[in-house]
Amino acid sequence: MAMDPDRLKALVLPQTEQHYDARDTMFHALSVGFSPDDARELDFVYERALKAAPSLALTLCFRSLSTMDIGVDYRKVVHAAQALHLHAALPASATVLCKTRIAEVWDLGAAKGALLELDRELHDKASGVLLATTRMSALCRGDGGFGGDAPPARAAWEVTGKADHVFIWQTMSGQAAFYRLQGDMNPLHIDPERARAVGFERPILHGLATFAGCVRAILATALGHEPARLRSVQGRFSAPFFPGEALQVEIWDTGAGTLAFQARSRERDLLVIRDGVAHAHR
Repeated sequence: MAMDPDRLKALVLPQTEQHYDARDTMFHALSVGFSPDDARELDFVYERALKAAPSLALTLCFRSLSTMDIGVDYRKVVHAAQALHLHAALPASATVLCKTRIAEVWDLGAAKGALLELDRELHDKASGVLLATTRMSALCRGDGGFGGDAPPARAAWEVTGKADHVFIWQTMSGQAAFYRLQGDMNPLHIDPERARAVGFERPILHGLATFAGCVRAILATALGHEPARLRSVQGRFSAPFFPGEALQVEIWDTGAGTLAFQARSRERDLLVIRDGVAHAHR
């Protein structure tokens, strides 16, 4: 069935609710590389004075596209881009409510697929405070050519000069097996046969896990491990990243609380996240 942008943008998706506690907060941090071996990261993985990593917001109330009545070939869906805006400090434990809507539907053509833009709002249930808003871009590789509008041109940037900060995360071969337990159970991230069936040599790491690695790098190098300083972060996924590789995050301080970043697989010297921008409270 051809994709219908008007129908998709008019869908009323049910509000979801999730309670998370200190164990969930610590598990998320551990799943994206925070370590008790680094005294500066201890508060992300130890309940004594626990801080929530901002990237935790991306896993809360997670809902797979496969559970939505949108008619895409879920086997061929990959993460294209992600944005996270933080409006308040994320509690170490809370009950949250999430509203999701399909904001945009773009046609890239039959050969490339369709691009869905999904917006989420995350509220603290007890106080009603808006904690975070996110935008996920999903590339539906088997669903283009339905005669819809092409997306507007997106600004790209070219970095110049040596990065101000370089952070390296050596991932584990089982990194995706840990990360998927937070909600995204797509077999693409654990089943070799499923990965090969959709064109990957082996299971790939979740885009959100790679993105969270960049958030960790920004906290560690530019923000003094203080999550409350991060206002927003966004970036585009440009190639798959495999568990067991080393993620090299390169960060440029461009002034006025703005950071540009990109991330690459060190083994393949290949950019996996590009056009990254973060904004911080100074």
